[in-house]
Amino acid sequence: MDFTHLFLQMLFALVIVSVAAVLILRYVLPKLSWARKFQKTGNFELIDRFGLDFRRAIYLVRVGKKYLVLGGSESGLHCLSELKPDELERTKSETRISQ
Repeated sequence: MDFTHLFLQMLFALVIVSVAAVLILRYVLPKLSWARKFQKTGNFELIDRFGLDFRRAIYLVRVGKKYLVLGGSESGLHCLSELKPDELERTKSETRISQ
């Protein structure tokens, strides 16, 4: 029996499945964020996220009446700064003016 044809079919199927998995993980899954529906409940709200690289990000979070800038990495979550609501509004208006 010649198994070359079967081997090539299996290799082709493996490539197709691998490409489909990469495309789904890269493009489809981030758009289906289930966490977004839980963002605006209670006293905790994720305002914005800025990805620095694959494992590091900066988060702007509202906790009660305070706004915190948090840095997330492999080593954990660290509070970088605290913003007052008027500082955040001033930053928003300055960003709108500069655009």
